Amino acid sequence: MFMSIRAACIYACLIYHGVAGFSPSCRRGRALLPRTTSASVSFRLQSMLPDDQDKFNNMPNYMPPPIPRPDPSILIAARDGSTQQNAVFAITAAIALGTCIIVSLLNGLENVLPDGWFAAWRDYTWPAGLGLIFMAAGVSHFTVADAFCRIVPPRGTWGGLWQVPAPLAEELGLTYAEYHTYWTGIAELLGGLLLVGSGFGIFDVDVRIPAGFLGLLVFVITPANIYMYTHDAEMGNGIPPIPYPNGHYGRAVAQMVLLAFFWKLTFHY
Repeated sequence: MFMSIRAACIYACLIYHGVAGFSPSCRRGRALLPRTTSASVSFRLQSMLPDDQDKFNNMPNYMPPPIPRPDPSILIAARDGSTQQNAVFAITAAIALGTCIIVSLLNGLENVLPDGWFAAWRDYTWPAGLGLIFMAAGVSHFTVADAFCRIVPPRGTWGGLWQVPAPLAEELGLTYAEYHTYWTGIAELLGGLLLVGSGFGIFDVDVRIPAGFLGLLVFVITPANIYMYTHDAEMGNGIPPIPYPNGHYGRAVAQMVLLAFFWKLTFHY
């Protein structure tokens, strides 16, 4: 990620120095005054010396180093079915425990802050922020559906543990992965919209209802995140893979935070 940021900075500097008119390689060493008109940009590009143009045209595109993938033999998916099932139960328990710890930390923060401060932060920022995040996530289930289909655990995963059905999938002409990708996308979009609307008072709905719904939805889609960890499943479609294993640990913590926020909105609002 830091290399990507560095590349973006370098690219921005090249544009600034080459187009804004402060390039030291301008003809005869004369600095041009910065302008923003297309005519001035065209003039400056044409005024570049041939050597400068060759260097610019032959500049290699920056390619970030690939994120190393783990040896398949060390993945949980390489273990026997019983071990895989125990791992899934352990991961789920760890997420539940971590969520309880974060809820306790939020309760402690609420107790030490002056009266009304935590409630103002929660009531005026959480519904809108979380709702918009889930609306965007719901839309992405359709714009990059293939990416989400790749992280839907196939039926029978983890030694036969995963046996979630897909009612009417065949009648709708959908695969198992598409079915679960689309319904979760719709749920995220509608739940996020309802949370934002209720938070701003647009809908006459208690905030606790969409908050509880989205909290339950986050828990329901947890198997997709676990599947990415146990099977090193990648989303593809230009989406960088999650670094193994530390990236998955960070993702699990983020999920705990989401669950804790929704718990507070649902039961302590």
